[in-house]
Amino acid sequence: MELPFDPEIHLGPLTLAWHGIFTAVGIFFGVWLAIRLLRGRVDEDAAYSVATWGVIGGILGARIFHVADRWDFYSQHLEQIPLIWTGGIAVWGAAIGGALAGLVVALRRGDIPIGATADAAAAGIGLGFGLGRIGDIINGEHLAPPCGDGPGICVAYTNPATLGQGPEIHGRPFSGAAWEGPVHLPVAYEMVWDLLGVVMVLVLRRRLGSPEGRIFWLWLLTYAVGRFAFGFLRVGDPTPIIGLRQDQLIALAVFAVAAVALGLVQLGILRVPRRRPAATAPAEGSPQT
Repeated sequence: MELPFDPEIHLGPLTLAWHGIFTAVGIFFGVWLAIRLLRGRVDEDAAYSVATWGVIGGILGARIFHVADRWDFYSQHLEQIPLIWTGGIAVWGAAIGGALAGLVVALRRGDIPIGATADAAAAGIGLGFGLGRIGDIINGEHLAPPCGDGPGICVAYTNPATLGQGPEIHGRPFSGAAWEGPVHLPVAYEMVWDLLGVVMVLVLRRRLGSPEGRIFWLWLLTYAVGRFAFGFLRVGDPTPIIGLRQDQLIALAVFAVAAVALGLVQLGILRVPRRRPAATAPAEGSPQT
């Protein structure tokens, strides 16, 4: 399958990147889904407050994780670190930063059911990630090995400006080497995995009762498994420890944390009590009891 897409849209003097467009689409629909699932449980203004800070935390986390992964470059170009619009985010950073920021805001408010909100957020995050991968597919993000004769989604990027693998890249033969034929499309596999995770969350929300919060940790477990497995289909990235990429190492750590947390929630050990609203002071002249 040939993908002829230019990674940018040129509208006169205006240039838009597909990656940025679908990141915005993913954020919009991810927030929409999470808030819709919380309807009747959480006040809408409170839900949007948590979601807004979750998005901000996700963006900052995505950039921080990317900079850490490419520190060999950014240590020599410190002025490039805040220029997030030029590209460079890490999905794990978005997940961890967004979840932590949302949790902090929810705890500070005290009127948010943490478990139910986390379960709804799992569906929103998964949908946002899945839609965001469309931009990666168009751009040709992440290099991959040739398909060979095995099964898979096999593509060749044919636009000379593409970031992906094809007969030419930026008008030159790919990597200065002979083109070996269509390659796997790991970001498409990840998109399918993300969307299946959303379906899993929606099904479990109807079937699982208390304690709430288990669905979030189950989703995080399955997401980590997918990121670890599909990481073997990416090439050209640093593999700092035992031949694993940064995102695979994070996936292992997240899997371990999620497994422990799931067990603690199931046993009733890990619970976040909701803070009761502060009692209002009695009006002047009212009887004291």
